[in-house]
Amino acid sequence: MADLPSPTSRNLVRLPGGELLYTPSPRLRAFYLLLLILVVWIGILPWFILAVVTLPAHQTLPLLLPLLLVILAIRWYIPKYWASIRFRFNATEVICEKGVWRVDRRVVPYSKIHGVEIACGPFCRYLGIASLRIVLDDQRTIRIPGVEEPEKTRTLVENLVRG
Repeated sequence: MADLPSPTSRNLVRLPGGELLYTPSPRLRAFYLLLLILVVWIGILPWFILAVVTLPAHQTLPLLLPLLLVILAIRWYIPKYWASIRFRFNATEVICEKGVWRVDRRVVPYSKIHGVEIACGPFCRYLGIASLRIVLDDQRTIRIPGVEEPEKTRTLVENLVRG
């Protein structure tokens, strides 16, 4: 196996076999939890209050309990999903894995990669993270979320692609 460049990002770790393993920043998990909080406070809490004020007590609990269970399930799912995101870079390809119940695994040879782009929205910029979009030759993209040092990581991925 060809010698891979040394990792330059906190998100990358060299594995014993020489592969590089990317794991997303803990800030990404915080971002997902922040989105859940915003959805609950802006989209659900007003309806909770309205239901408690306007409905009789015997109708409120059956209506609100399933919604509360869904929110708790999503709160449980977010850290599990964040922990499942893995990208392994070896000498010839990138292996993308993510998923809690059903693992989605994609193997992409470096020869199919056209370019690497950095994407960053206002919330992610505030948290200090970005996403890398790997553009494939058929115009599809692979998104690498939660990158703390996107310029360094992009340079590393481009160096791997160039070989």
